Amino acid sequence: MAHIYWELKEIPQPAGSYINKSDGRVFVFSSGDTPVRKSKRKVIGHATSETMMHPNDTFKYLFPNLWNEHYGSGKLPEHILHSGLYGLTLGIGYETGLYPIVQGAYGPLYGNILMDYAMYSILERSDVSLLFPDRMAQQVLFSKHYPSDSWLSDFFLGKINENDNAAFRSQWLDECKKRGVTKAWISIDGSNNNCDSVSCTMAEKGHAKSRENTNIVSYMYAVNAEDGRPITYTVYNGGKVDSKAIQKMAAILASHGIEIVGIILDRGFCTYGVFELLDSLGYPYVVMLQADTFAHSQMVAQHSETIRWRVPYAVGEKGLFGISEKKRLFHGHMEEAFVNLFFDASNGSQRSLALIAKILKATKVLKAEIQKGKRPVVPQALAKYISLRQEGDTLSVEHDYAKWQKDVDLKGFCSIASSEDFGPEEVDRIYHLRDASESQYSILKTQLGYDVTRVHSTPSIQNKFCACFIAAIIRGEIMNACKGLGYATNQMIREVDRIELLLLPNGTYAAIHDESARAKELLALYDIIPSDFDSIATEVNNRLVGSMHSQVREKPSHEKQGSRKKGRPTKAKDKAATGPKRGPGRPKGSVKNNETALQEGKVQRKPGRPKGSKNKVKSDALTSPDKWEKDSLK
Repeated sequence: MAHIYWELKEIPQPAGSYINKSDGRVFVFSSGDTPVRKSKRKVIGHATSETMMHPNDTFKYLFPNLWNEHYGSGKLPEHILHSGLYGLTLGIGYETGLYPIVQGAYGPLYGNILMDYAMYSILERSDVSLLFPDRMAQQVLFSKHYPSDSWLSDFFLGKINENDNAAFRSQWLDECKKRGVTKAWISIDGSNNNCDSVSCTMAEKGHAKSRENTNIVSYMYAVNAEDGRPITYTVYNGGKVDSKAIQKMAAILASHGIEIVGIILDRGFCTYGVFELLDSLGYPYVVMLQADTFAHSQMVAQHSETIRWRVPYAVGEKGLFGISEKKRLFHGHMEEAFVNLFFDASNGSQRSLALIAKILKATKVLKAEIQKGKRPVVPQALAKYISLRQEGDTLSVEHDYAKWQKDVDLKGFCSIASSEDFGPEEVDRIYHLRDASESQYSILKTQLGYDVTRVHSTPSIQNKFCACFIAAIIRGEIMNACKGLGYATNQMIREVDRIELLLLPNGTYAAIHDESARAKELLALYDIIPSDFDSIATEVNNRLVGSMHSQVREKPSHEKQGSRKKGRPTKAKDKAATGPKRGPGRPKGSVKNNETALQEGKVQRKPGRPKGSKNKVKSDALTSPDKWEKDSLK
């Protein structure tokens, strides 16, 4: 028997149905010319009395009108729909050109799904499709209905493909160029995600971030270093070296007319192959060196005491000191670059104190354990500094002060290699353009949940990363806007998400205008004003009951609002109307006051009416009664 809806109310048995007295099943005979006794029975539910029943799925199929009469046409609409993030994403989508590009590359249905999945990643900080239906059931979506997790799995597996993704990346690069990204320092980052799936052809042995001997999938990510906006990405097999991936990234950018002024890389790209490639391509570069790089070790040995707290080497005003010298980068290679050694006094002091405190605290714990008669275990991370010494029955704690002092002294030092002699101050400025990239990369991994590859096929991995890139563009815009307003990004995402549509008794939604002042500020940057949520409510209602509606979501139209800055607005002045600014003192030719007139010998006016002047004619209503009577007798 099909599923019986015991959870729903009982309903009357339909005409022409029968009850099986032995097991309580309600059934009907198949229609047609076949005699009743030879017809096939179709069970439509379970009887609860001679006239009432609980229906099953077959009843729902055979008697749709009766089902709608008793239970309605479908699931009851959600009591509350959150519309804030949808409105913000819609505004960003049109402001940046992202939404039309997604629609053009994937079509309305699949493009809307990608936008919805991007909102889901931003809200949930996850890429697990299983959680999507529950999290997004009460959200206004770009799609008409939220899909199930199984539908999403099929979607990423085969509904879209890498050709669609390539078309999207190409159009987005063209949009970036249109918006002014024609010449820029490009910050490139990447990662290696564990991927144990045998069905993924991109999973290969490589340098896993987890340091485990497992297959990995790699990806690389380029952002405009000036503002942190994502430009493009590439997903590639884990066995490919980073230098070849960079070459592909550079070729993609050049093909769209984006000139690379230089490339900024973190210490993860500090290999001989990467430097060799950058030199061959002729790109200027600024690359952070790893602590064990030959050039860094040489600079620390020669210049650490030269620059430590030495004011002639101060860089900026935040306790940074630096020196630059041309050095051989790697021990086994003769290629040289300009190596900039930096000492960050503030950071170094904090890290030195933290290491000292950690060792002293561990020492105290170890001694307390020994006092209790126990044999403690030295923490593995501190084993190079602390050891236990047994002399007869006495167990004591010892320190390697030489190693301890050396590591304390090295805190705060780092080296950055540059292809040109920019000087420490300029190298520091250029490398800190990478802060925008680091913020975006943090978004990618921790804020959107793409630090682990959970999907198992090559198409699914490629398509998931495309959805992630779309989400990164949207969240990057929110982050930059919040930074300009002085607000925390995650807090504002939650605050905007509180904007709601309420289901009214007549079955339609209405906007609840309780938007916070901060949410209004953020939304206004993307031309979304409170009245737009009334338009969004109207659109949602049309989706529910209207027979004709488009899947392409339009931003509500209104007169564009100017972005008002914080503080009291200044009054606009028309210089032509007001004339030149008045100087101090009384203007020439103006009427003099009494005091000035007396000082100049002119007679001051006496109290009372001047001679020869006349009073104003009073109205009849104000004249005396006697005069009114005399006038009336004339």
